Amino acid sequence: MKTSSRNTFQGKITAVILGGLNDEVELTLASGEKIYGQLAHASAERLGLAEGGEALALVKATEILLVSDNDDWDVCCRNQFTGKVTKLVRGFVNGEVVLQTASGLEFNATVSLEGINRLRVERGATVTAMFKSSNVMIAAKK
Repeated sequence: MKTSSRNTFQGKITAVILGGLNDEVELTLASGEKIYGQLAHASAERLGLAEGGEALALVKATEILLVSDNDDWDVCCRNQFTGKVTKLVRGFVNGEVVLQTASGLEFNATVSLEGINRLRVERGATVTAMFKSSNVMIAAKK
């Protein structure tokens, strides 16, 4: 499957939690890291999502929030990945930030220039990428 999403992660479904209107999917990547997605129950049924199945998690770069120096706060978001900035491209309004985790996962984030400057994002800086489970799109093999 070809998509425009630069944040596409393949893994095995390790849990489907039924929630009535919305279900939650736990996707375990080859690295052992987990991505959590939330989708309508009807969509989960239509896709035939079940433990053991293969799926893709797709996250738009604009849905990724970057955080730095977060030792004093706990955040309820479970999709959190810390890594080093490997690429920074500054535009006129926003910039593209690519971070790589210790396991080799790469996350592409589109962030305002104000945010990049406030966090002092530069190549080599350590930052955490966070995104809500409701911002994860799930695709399943037929």
